Amino acid sequence: MLLENISLGRTLEIFVEREDYRYRLVSKVEDTNERRVCVTAISSNGRFFQFLPTDKVRLVYRDQEFMWEWDNVKAGLAKLDNFPVHYFQISDKGRSFNRRSAYRVRLLEEIEINYYQISGKPGKYYDIPGPSQSVLETKNEKRIWVENPLSPEVAKGMIKDVSDNGVGIYSDFKFEIGDGIFFDIPSSYGKLAAKAEVVRKLKIQAPDSRYDYYYGCALVQSDRKLLRYIYDLQRERLKNQKKIEDRE
Repeated sequence: MLLENISLGRTLEIFVEREDYRYRLVSKVEDTNERRVCVTAISSNGRFFQFLPTDKVRLVYRDQEFMWEWDNVKAGLAKLDNFPVHYFQISDKGRSFNRRSAYRVRLLEEIEINYYQISGKPGKYYDIPGPSQSVLETKNEKRIWVENPLSPEVAKGMIKDVSDNGVGIYSDFKFEIGDGIFFDIPSSYGKLAAKAEVVRKLKIQAPDSRYDYYYGCALVQSDRKLLRYIYDLQRERLKNQKKIEDRE
């Protein structure tokens, strides 16, 4: 697919591999041509996301049943009609594949789901939006402001399956779409830290289900070893399937 065929205003996913972590960013297309695409500048707490020369950047565009992907993209910050945008320079035409063939494996691993609940703020968060503070009084009645770290809340759940950009989770706890959560994914490489946003919620109707809800979550940040672990599981299951077929 050619970049210039992406309609303005459509959503583009940006995956960034940096050191030990992998980040997923989302923004809307503002301008595009055959070699470059500009998106609404990605920012948090008033600061623009800074791409580093050492970052490995990948673009993903989803349209119904298919996905288009561009690897090894060069990224930076610029201005378009005097408004800040992030731009991505591609080196090839990319590739397409069926969304259903995206790497996804079943885990069925029990986990603890962590989240922050901020007093006076709706929703749940995988990061603390800002420092929480409290006042201490000294003996001479002077007041000193000190940072008071906020402890995360914990809910029980189970990972049904995971892919390179999403995870399915069962839980009895009631989350809402847009909530942020964080958890560890058990693996042969140890515990792989992940942060995710709830994008889909289903009430489970089956009377014999262990859990009340199923949540489809988009990974916002994950350990870079997660994709390697998914490949390992797929190879192992393909080997086992071949052994069964050979015996038959």
